Amino acid sequence: MNAVKEKMIKIIKDQPDDSTFTDIIQELSFARMINNGLKDSDSNKVTEHNALKEEIKNW
Repeated sequence: MNAVKEKMIKIIKDQPDDSTFTDIIQELSFARMINNGLKDSDSNKVTEHNALKEEIKNW
C-alpha cells in the first residue's frame, strides 16, 4: 500500500467511534493542508513575517 493511503487510513482509524463523515473529511483536509504547507516550506515557497504584515495592511 502506498504511503498516502496508509496516512489516510491512520487518520481515519484515530478518529473517535462517533465521528461523522464530515468530521473525518475535515481531519483529512486538515492533514492535507499541513502536508502542503510543509512542502511549501521545504521548497522555500513562504512569505516572510514582515512582508506578510505589510501585505495585510493593504487589505
